[in-house]
Amino acid sequence: MFATFKVVKYYKSEIAKLGKKIKKMRESKGMTQENLSDLCQVDIRTIQRLEKGEFGSGLHLIYALADAFEISVPELLT
Repeated sequence: MFATFKVVKYYKSEIAKLGKKIKKMRESKGMTQENLSDLCQVDIRTIQRLEKGEFGSGLHLIYALADAFEISVPELLT
């Protein structure tokens, strides 16, 4: 049980870091959340939740985000 809690806590902190990174990259490119959601073909609420660290995105969104920022998936995730 304790090990599961540690994994979930780690996962949530990593999602929060990814959300902050996505927001920073979006802003550095002069994009709005709406622009990014259009490029990734997802609802704007998905981007909002991801940036707040409230959402563990699916693999398809990870690839779409990397494409939108013109970087590789490993660059996005590190």
